[in-house]
Amino acid sequence: MEQLYYNLSEEEFTKGRKILLWIFAGLFFLAGLYVVTAKPVFGHESIPPVLATAPFGICLIVSVFAAMASIKRKDLFFLVDYGKIEFRYGLLNPKRHSYQWIEIKEMVMPQKQRKVKLILTNGTSYVIDLTYLQRKKSTLIRKHIYKCAVEKNIPIIRVQTLS
Repeated sequence: MEQLYYNLSEEEFTKGRKILLWIFAGLFFLAGLYVVTAKPVFGHESIPPVLATAPFGICLIVSVFAAMASIKRKDLFFLVDYGKIEFRYGLLNPKRHSYQWIEIKEMVMPQKQRKVKLILTNGTSYVIDLTYLQRKKSTLIRKHIYKCAVEKNIPIIRVQTLS
């Protein structure tokens, strides 16, 4: 069995996309400022300042995306090899997880979701959620986990969706 390793830190927005996101956030911030100051400063009586919530809200959402794209996240990976499944990924506060194949009692693999549920020998379970990864990578990771589980004689339960 070969080792499957994905370095998820290298996938990031290009510099041009980051600049466009920040420009977009800035334009909505300026639009919100204009709407707030239109009545008192410019004398436009038909524009109430309450309408500024929409541009400021859009500015906040786009700024969060731009900040997440701009912040460098290190040591994000997914590894499936002969001895273990080890990964560290996520949007907020990623944590490192490592599961030995001998610790896994059975797996639940839904057909319509990009998830894998590991049921461990100590009675606990963990859901590996691959929905945040690219479809191609998550499909390859699921296939490799499936092949490794078959090779290790781990029972695999197929379901439509995980609840």
